[in-house]
Amino acid sequence: MSRLWIIGPGAVGRTLGRLFHDRGVFAVAGIVGRARASAEAARAFIGGGQAADAATPTTGDVVMISTRDGEIDAVAAALADGVDPAGLVVFHCSGARDLAPLEPLRRRGAAVAALHPVKAFADPAREVATFDGVVCTLQGDAAALAVLAPAVAAIGGAPVVLPQGVDRRLYHAGTVFASNYLAALVQAGLDAHAAAGIDGETALKILSPILRDALDAILDKGPVAALTGPIARGDAATVAAQVEALAARDAGLAELYAALGRKTVELARRKTPGLALGAVAEALKR
Repeated sequence: MSRLWIIGPGAVGRTLGRLFHDRGVFAVAGIVGRARASAEAARAFIGGGQAADAATPTTGDVVMISTRDGEIDAVAAALADGVDPAGLVVFHCSGARDLAPLEPLRRRGAAVAALHPVKAFADPAREVATFDGVVCTLQGDAAALAVLAPAVAAIGGAPVVLPQGVDRRLYHAGTVFASNYLAALVQAGLDAHAAAGIDGETALKILSPILRDALDAILDKGPVAALTGPIARGDAATVAAQVEALAARDAGLAELYAALGRKTVELARRKTPGLALGAVAEALKR
């Protein structure tokens, strides 16, 4: 069994470390963090390994860099200077960063990759319990992917290898739209209800069923087929009235409504070719 070094004992590092340990995929050798206390806490959560001041992997070991994106370059450079990388598999967990930060390690004989679990990491205990079926995208050297793809499958994930030419900035932006911005979108709905005079608890009760139904329909049929509402019907009067009411209470919400509305017009045109949407588009000009 290969040994695993974890550099960056945050939510992602703790979650993957615990899963790799519990499923017997890797033997956790060491956990390195900026503060010794965070490494010790991660060790207690994972149930294996030792808190260490620096990673000292040897041939055959696997190194996971699960730091913040901006720290990957410095961590990789320090690792390349501090050990002999030949024979190591080194991967980072960033969705937005490419393999360039790991190039110093690759030049000295390491097989490198990016492994991005497409999941929201709010609470490691919750993420461990809900990890089955999570897509983990992989990109990198064939030797690294040969180790990491079966490792992902062994912890319940679904490995998906991305083409080498994928722009990871745009790839990650897509996941931000679908996850982080979904939270912001729901909050915008709650804010609109608050402006209408509906308390937060009641608003969430109202929106929860339609939110779940809409998401299920989108995942089942795709965004175009699942689209409903005033724009999908070409109801310019309703759209104009809502823009006017929002603008009177909250200019930011009105701007967001209009921007999303313009994107929705594109979907409506694809769903119902020939639908008269000129007046709707005019109402959404802000």
